[in-house]
Amino acid sequence: MKGQSFPAGRLFLTVCAFLLLLSCHVAVVAQNATSSVQGVISDPQGNVVAGASVTLTNTAKNFNRTQTTTDTGTYAFTLIPPDEYTVEVEAQGFKKAVRTTVRALVAKPTELNIQLEIGNVSEVVTVSAGTGEVLINKQDATLGNNFVNSQITQLPLEARSPLALVTLQPGVTREGYVAGARADQSNLTLDGVDINDAQTNAIVGTEGPTQIPNGGSQLTNAQNHPVIRLNAEAIEEFRVTTTNANANQGRSSGAQISLVTKSGSNEWHGALFEANRNTATTANDFFNNRSGIERPALIRNTFGGAIGGPIVKDRFFFFYSYEERRDISQTPIPLARTVPLASLGRGEVRYLNVNKTITTLTAAQVASIFPAAGLNPLAISALAQAAAKYPANDTSVGDGLNTGGFRFNAPTPVKLHSHASRFDLNLTEKQQVFLRTNIIYDLTGGVPQFPDTPAPNLWEHPWGIVAGHTWTLSNRFVNNFRYGLTREAYSQQGDSGENATRFRFVFSPVLDPSVRTTNRTTPVHNITDDFSWVSGNHTMQFGENIRLISNKRQSFANAFDNAITNPSGYFGGGNSISDAIDRFGSENLGAALDPGFTDAVQAAVVALVGRFSQYSALFTFNHDGTILPPGSPADRDWRTREYDVYGQDVWKVRPNLTLTYGLRYSISDPVWEANGFETGTDIPLTDFFEKRLAGAAAGVPFNDPISIVLTGKANGKRPLYDRDKNNFQPRVAV
Repeated sequence: MKGQSFPAGRLFLTVCAFLLLLSCHVAVVAQNATSSVQGVISDPQGNVVAGASVTLTNTAKNFNRTQTTTDTGTYAFTLIPPDEYTVEVEAQGFKKAVRTTVRALVAKPTELNIQLEIGNVSEVVTVSAGTGEVLINKQDATLGNNFVNSQITQLPLEARSPLALVTLQPGVTREGYVAGARADQSNLTLDGVDINDAQTNAIVGTEGPTQIPNGGSQLTNAQNHPVIRLNAEAIEEFRVTTTNANANQGRSSGAQISLVTKSGSNEWHGALFEANRNTATTANDFFNNRSGIERPALIRNTFGGAIGGPIVKDRFFFFYSYEERRDISQTPIPLARTVPLASLGRGEVRYLNVNKTITTLTAAQVASIFPAAGLNPLAISALAQAAAKYPANDTSVGDGLNTGGFRFNAPTPVKLHSHASRFDLNLTEKQQVFLRTNIIYDLTGGVPQFPDTPAPNLWEHPWGIVAGHTWTLSNRFVNNFRYGLTREAYSQQGDSGENATRFRFVFSPVLDPSVRTTNRTTPVHNITDDFSWVSGNHTMQFGENIRLISNKRQSFANAFDNAITNPSGYFGGGNSISDAIDRFGSENLGAALDPGFTDAVQAAVVALVGRFSQYSALFTFNHDGTILPPGSPADRDWRTREYDVYGQDVWKVRPNLTLTYGLRYSISDPVWEANGFETGTDIPLTDFFEKRLAGAAAGVPFNDPISIVLTGKANGKRPLYDRDKNNFQPRVAV
């Protein structure tokens, strides 16, 4: 029985109405970028004090809010910027209570219960709240640690990446898997705005170049890389919610990582730093040592600074940070390159015979064995040049008689530039706005095929901008709005822009032909709004999160042809080559081919013959089916829209009992290609397989052909998949 479907718009409105109803009956921390301070005011006997005036202040930024405790003695300051505050409490018949250094941490409620002393209100009792319990969450069931600025800037971090601290807590692996959830199921925000990679949803991991088997280059843990590379000096703090996220976070099943940037204040602050790492502290690679190659160079300098202060005292503040990293480094190639030996460059073929001695066939002898094909002088010349340019120095690859290995330390320079700035403005006592920008210029050197061939470098230029507005409508109502645009832009460069030719098992002048230039620009517009309502012993919150995503890709993967001399393309899988060599050796030299050297002889002879036995012609088509000129890239623009709404209530049932409950709902548009380059089958594959299954059960084959047709929103056809309307995420914590 199939469930009844109904329009997504109607469902969305129904859910919004339900969440609005729920919120009227609450949460505290908006979608990852704010904090809260709440608690109970009592007298010396533990009885609650109603009608007390509670004031939260931050003189450094001229920020203050005031509330009156409810009949149950509770107060709650919601949607406040993470920072250090002073809390003052005044009530008739009691001494004034002051708590200093109250730290409100991002994405974690701070509970501050204050017991008043009997006396005159003119008398003041000041106590430093201290930092001993500041990291302990006693409000809800969310698990995870906060990392404050002193940890971020003072702990030794590889490449000063703040996210390296994520793994220093229970349930997190080095690769970014949290509590068993995949790394791409985590969610990362900076100042409340999404900075995940919209294609890979990458968020946790270290940064820097690494090698892949074909000799290309990519980022370490490439699927764990946020769009905005984080500048340690610009991050004020962050929290990793490993499990049990509340409805106001949600979105995914993995960790919720919430970061906030530093901001300026009435006091001037600055910092300068420089870190150096050099070759003296590194060890050589085992294979380098074996081949007599010196230790690869590594000179890494990370430096920068920050400054923040007032533009207009008590009203307008700024913060700016710059960080740069320069690596003069080399990377040992993971696998030695296979190169021809000088003898093969002369047209000679050497092999191990059954007598366990070496037999050498001259170029003339090889040509006489294969008179129909002969030897290709262009191929012999190319092999001779390769043998001269890249003399074999490694025995881990190659057959040792015709081919050998060439090992080298590849130059892999790294140049990373990070700019971060923030401006905060107190419009009025009740309205605050801020603007944050990040600009990144990065170049990470890739490992080339050979020292003198182009390197497949990775160039990145992401940037992000966030504007936020917090409005304290009254001491019970607060609204927080944020708009952000985070734009990923990178180019993974190939090492060739022409047709590729290779001698399989002998020599390849470039990397694998599939390593071609790929460019991607992925702008993500993120719009969030959170509304908080404190009513009695309820703190209610509801909001929305909208993400408008575009993924513009350009790929040259199919822009050029490739061809290889492949022994497997000859009769008998190359046995026709080795059999002829075996017969000639037996009949003329008394030295038959050793069976263990068959493959090596096949590869060497086919390279000298120099005939392409495998040719791949690749084409790029336009939307109308016409073929684009050779060298034309494939341009695609994939898009989607994602919508989240939630409602949540934090109910202070008793001073020592809190009930947190809420509901989040998500729905998204099926991904579509905006230029109409979206295809699918004319028969949905689910229907096709069901008909095949029915035919098999009836003993009647179902063999109707399947055609590839244009589909998707841009073509006015069915989408890539149907909307998933069942993304309800209830949350309850006691």
